[in-house]
Amino acid sequence: MREFKDATIALNVRLKLSGFSAYPCGDGCQRAGATAAEESADVNRRTPGEAWETKRRSVREKRVRMHGRVHDLSRVVLSLQRHVAVVLLTLTGSLFCSGLPAEAKSDYEIINTGIKGGGCWLDDSHFLVEKRAPRQGSRGFDLQGLYFLDPKRPAELRAISLAPIEPSVQKRVWQVSCQDGNIVFLVPGSKKGSLRLYVLKIGGVPELIVEMRAPRVSLRGQYVLGNSHRAVMDGGPLQGAFEGNDDCLLADAKAGFKVLCWDWWLVVPETLPKYVFSQYLWQESIKIKDSYGQAKQVLNPEPPLKLPDGTELKQGYLLRDLENRVVAQVKMEQPPYMIYRDTLIVDPQGNSLYAACSKEGDHGTQRLTVGGRICRFPVDGVNQQWMETAVMQQNPQDPISLQQLNTNEREDIVATELAHRGVTSIWKYTAANRRVEKVRQAPSLADLSGPQLSPTGQWISFFERQALYFVRAKGVRP
Repeated sequence: MREFKDATIALNVRLKLSGFSAYPCGDGCQRAGATAAEESADVNRRTPGEAWETKRRSVREKRVRMHGRVHDLSRVVLSLQRHVAVVLLTLTGSLFCSGLPAEAKSDYEIINTGIKGGGCWLDDSHFLVEKRAPRQGSRGFDLQGLYFLDPKRPAELRAISLAPIEPSVQKRVWQVSCQDGNIVFLVPGSKKGSLRLYVLKIGGVPELIVEMRAPRVSLRGQYVLGNSHRAVMDGGPLQGAFEGNDDCLLADAKAGFKVLCWDWWLVVPETLPKYVFSQYLWQESIKIKDSYGQAKQVLNPEPPLKLPDGTELKQGYLLRDLENRVVAQVKMEQPPYMIYRDTLIVDPQGNSLYAACSKEGDHGTQRLTVGGRICRFPVDGVNQQWMETAVMQQNPQDPISLQQLNTNEREDIVATELAHRGVTSIWKYTAANRRVEKVRQAPSLADLSGPQLSPTGQWISFFERQALYFVRAKGVRP
């Protein structure tokens, strides 16, 4: 065995002198010559390390056939040298150090639309595009228009009519989102501080759902939620001063929708079909306007929240029913898991919460801010625990940080990997077969962002250098 080991080391030295190595080129090669395509091209192939191990097993099996003795070591080494040189020439040139362009993918069809603008999926055939331009004479951006795009026809950008909303009001459309195949957006209301919430289907006309302060809507739950918290919002010295509670500036609501008016200052809640997910934050002092019209800090007259089990809560995440009763506390620490709140999202059906998480022992001694696993919290009013759903890190020591999570109705997940290796990647987890695969890689941490899944997972959208891209597995057809 020692003779074979010595021969292997000698082979490696000879290959290095020839400009090759018997081992993978590693991070140094990746940094020197890798582009956005290399790593995702080998998702379903053997790595160079695995190829090398196969060669070693082949030699070991040959030794067994020779009854444990190497009769002609020079022939074994020469044969091994030839095989390794051919394998490494092929793998090194095609996978890791080839300098291929970002679009060179073997497993995915990638479409660069060239479009600059945010958006979301209405269904697998309609991606909503939101175009904006800087507002003249003031800060902010005005809406140029809403459009939809069929990923199979990426050159055909089609406008969506917002009539009969006045053109001057259309420019102030904001918080555009997709919900159950509908476009949801806000425009300024008739009262100072109020907003009108509209719902629109492609080919239809905008339908007013409610006008109130900071409205949120659950179309599946058929309810709207507004904020009763009155505060000074003029940008002056009294900015944020509490002025009491009111009726949420309610002016209009569509018949059939339940209207909820709660105090949720500063922390925007998520409206789920049966529950409201929100962050609770209690402050020891609050700002008010005194009798002289000046800002004044006073002790908070409201005590911290008491949970159903009697414990006091000053800060945390809560699940409430539509009567504003606490149903569950969603904890961000659940040994052996740590949940990263900044990555938390809700699935389109409102059935689960998802977040990046890490397990005790992950990352070794490195102190990273986000984990390489994904955890799920079922929202059913009974569950109190997070559970691990997917693992996108290659091993517990892998320095991977998952950000920008997105999921769909089939519980597939995509996320942006901010690995501490000078690159960024997009990963996909397919729930049906529990497969994890790298979809896209770019050399800069700023090059990839905003991955989103279409409702059935057939398509993924993302932005690369601010341009909209679509990607799907090759061979997939509607």
